[in-house]
Parts: sequence; C-alpha cells; structure tokens
Amino acid sequence: MMVPKLEDELENLTAGVVVDDSNSAEKPNLKGDWLNFFLLLLLYTMQGVPFGLALVMPIILQSKKNVSYKDQAIFSLVAWPESLKLIWAPLIDSLYVHKMGRRKSWLIPVQYLMGACFIYMASNIDEWLPETRKPDILKLVYAFFFMGMLTATLDIVVDGWSLTMLKRNNVGYASTCNSTGLVMGIMISYIFSVLLTSEDFSNKYLRIMPDVGGVFTLKSLLYAWGVLFTLITTLIAIFKKEKDNRLEDDHVKFNIVQNYSLIGDILKLPGIQLLALTLLTSKIGFAATDSLAILKLIDAGVPKDNIMFIHTPLFVVKMFLPLVVAKYTSGPKPMNVYLTATPFRYVKQLEAIVLL
Repeated sequence: MMVPKLEDELENLTAGVVVDDSNSAEKPNLKGDWLNFFLLLLLYTMQGVPFGLALVMPIILQSKKNVSYKDQAIFSLVAWPESLKLIWAPLIDSLYVHKMGRRKSWLIPVQYLMGACFIYMASNIDEWLPETRKPDILKLVYAFFFMGMLTATLDIVVDGWSLTMLKRNNVGYASTCNSTGLVMGIMISYIFSVLLTSEDFSNKYLRIMPDVGGVFTLKSLLYAWGVLFTLITTLIAIFKKEKDNRLEDDHVKFNIVQNYSLIGDILKLPGIQLLALTLLTSKIGFAATDSLAILKLIDAGVPKDNIMFIHTPLFVVKMFLPLVVAKYTSGPKPMNVYLTATPFRYVKQLEAIVLL
C-alpha cells in the first residue's frame, strides 16, 4: 500500500496536473547556505572525475597497438552501472547508520573505496596499458566497471543529500551544483588524463626546455586522485555534520520492500513510461558520432591532443548552458526544450554520417 499523500501526487502526475506551491515557498537565498552549496559542488565535481576518466579511456586505448573496435565495445560495458543504479538505489535509501547520518553512512565508505580504487589502478596501470603490446582490456573493464558502480552509488547518495543539505527554499540550486559540478569534474579528468600526460603538449605549452613524457604520467595522476579523494573524504567525515534542513514529520519513512514497491508504482505511470521510451531510443540516432567519430579521427592520424582542444570549449558550453536554459526547463513542461531540439540534432547527424 502506498501512503495516501504519495498516491495523490502520483495521480496528479498521471493526469498531467501540476501542483503550484510557489506561493507558499520562500524565495531562494543562499545566505547561510553558501558552504553547503560549495560542498555539493565539490561532491559533484569529485563524482565527475572517475566518470571523465572512463570517457577518455577509449581515446587512450585507440592510440595503443592492436586495439580493435571489438575491444572498444567490450570496454563500453563500464558505462552500465550508471544505467542500472535504480536496482540498488532503494537499498541505499533504506539502510544506514542513524548516528552517522543517512547519506554519510554511504558517502564516506564509498569515497574511501574510490580513493583506494584509484591507488590500486595506479599501481597496475603500466601493466594494463603497456607501450609495446596490446592493453589488457578485460582487467581494465573489471577495474573501471567497479569504479563505475562506486560512482553510480555516489550519485545516488549525493542526489539524496542535496535535497536535505540545502534549506527548503534553496533546493533548486541542487540541480545547478549537479550539472555544473559533473561537467567540471569530467573536464578536469579529460584535460589532465590526455593533455598533461602528453609529451608534445607539455613541451609546447608547459615547459621552457623540452623533456621526455608529459608533466604527469597516468600512473602519478591516478595516485594523486586517490590521495585527494581520501583526504577530502576524511575532512568531510570529521567536520561536516549531516543535518536535515527539512522537518522529519514532513517525510514518510519506507523500508526496503516499500521502496521497491514505490518504484514499481512510479514505473506504471504513463508519463514515466513515455519518458523511459524516449530516453531509451533517443541516442540511437547519435550512435555513430558519439561512439565512432573520435575513434575514426584517431585512426585517420589526428593527434588526441588536437581532439582535446576541440572538446575543451564544448565542456565550457556544457557548464553554462544549463544556467541559460534553466528558465525554459522549469515549470510544468520541462522536456519541451529537449523534444524540440532533438529533431534538429538528428538532421545535423546526417552531415556527420556522410563525413564518416
């Protein structure tokens, strides 16, 4: 059985009714909430670092010897945890240590595990990505798949904490922290993993005298991420107290079975089913350019440094674009911008397909 209040909300969603409570809510004001805002931004940025590393790895692999598109397809399995996190999300919401806090009970151990995973990967990356022979694809998949599970779990935790860390009238800023922080983390990981490990880029732009190798090696970079994750997690564990800015009486506590039952009820909503169908099929038209364009460019002899020069401005656009379109994506029809833009994007893909 669902709680009556939740039943009413689901019925409103099914009927397309939007409840406007703007009159009862206070206007957003980050005074007294700035530390929480920047902490959320930091947590989302940290979340973007391993995600960005997984995204840039196909570029690194393609520049190695004897890496086929079949190997790239196998490595793409590391993205699955992000799509499957709904399976274990109810467990994370239901199981926690009360004294530690609902979100910190998961955030602290998960981020420590991520730090340990970075250090483990650093100690083995030279063996997995050798210069003279084919990379060990399966070991890379195992390591990045586990890291992907940790990243997806961290996403669940931080999304949940963002709703209670900020004051009620500032909860809208959580999406800003999410969109901006994730892109910042991905961009930092992208740039550091490719440009700062590149000998050509380092000699041209970062060094007075030419030298062998990049400013960083991928091994030293992974060690640095591991140490940084461990240090930041320790500081959060010591100094950040988890406080729910919303009254406990406003919320209904569910056990594991009730959480899964609630997910089942939500998935039965026609609007949710239509959204799921849209998201499951919308990327099909972009598969060629999203998956193969960069790899084709590398096969054609385009240096990965040049590809990064193209991608970096796009990341900057992605950081600020959510702020620009926020007023159009809020309200009763937030998907209108996406649905309107998608057909035009499909038309543009035809040009890319011809070029490929």
